Amino acid sequence: MRILHPTDFSRTAELARVLALDLCERLAAELRVLHVQQGFIDQGGAPYVRAYLDSLEPALQRKLDEDRRADEARLRERLATMAGEHGTPELVAGDPLREILRLTAEHDLVVMGAHGQSPLDDVFLGGIAGRVVRRTTRPVLTVRDTCTVSSVKRLLVASDFGDASLGAWSFATELARRGGLKLVLAHVTDGRETDASAVNARLETLAAGRAERLAVRAGNPIDVLPAIAQDVGADAIVVGLRRQGRVAGLILGSRADALLRSSPVPILSVPAR
Repeated sequence: MRILHPTDFSRTAELARVLALDLCERLAAELRVLHVQQGFIDQGGAPYVRAYLDSLEPALQRKLDEDRRADEARLRERLATMAGEHGTPELVAGDPLREILRLTAEHDLVVMGAHGQSPLDDVFLGGIAGRVVRRTTRPVLTVRDTCTVSSVKRLLVASDFGDASLGAWSFATELARRGGLKLVLAHVTDGRETDASAVNARLETLAAGRAERLAVRAGNPIDVLPAIAQDVGADAIVVGLRRQGRVAGLILGSRADALLRSSPVPILSVPAR
């Protein structure tokens, strides 16, 4: 298994890195720590900027090149320290979203910090992490700045019995098998399901003895799932993604982004295949 950890060196990214390292140890996985450096030179800046740079005196141009190489060397050294003895540091130049999405295809799991960077953050999970979750075909563990988890030992898997949640359950059971993780399988009712015994029976069938506990509760998943996670000691909540054309939607419908934005427990989003 290969894990990708994109970092912008923020506190939130560091919280994600701690979990990435923990998962690598538990899953015997390879870790790549990635930083995408943005700059107008690397981005092929505007023609007038390029013309200005080309007109600089050679000595000044050499100084700029030396400074750039020194900055890159410092970044590579920092990434190497963050990746650890068995990890791989990766420094690339370009657009962060494009480069992260390009490299996700080479990995089985992405672990990254999530923090808002746009006015839409009140509606959708913002920043690069939100866009990666929506566009990648790989599972993504998003970690917010309110996270207090430093290791992953137990997963809470949310199920609505649809195909997307079945895929999430399958991925979670594979992680559990590889890393000795414990599983809790949960279903949140919307108030229309009155036969709790029938819901439990369906969960038992799905779990097939692989979950240490089942949980059925009524209410709003945005509030209920983090509450269940806290009650059972889960270190992450696993949800399934389904795609509608080019847009990714979650098993929790229009409330999914609110869960990703608000949950203090890390969210592992698993796209349906």
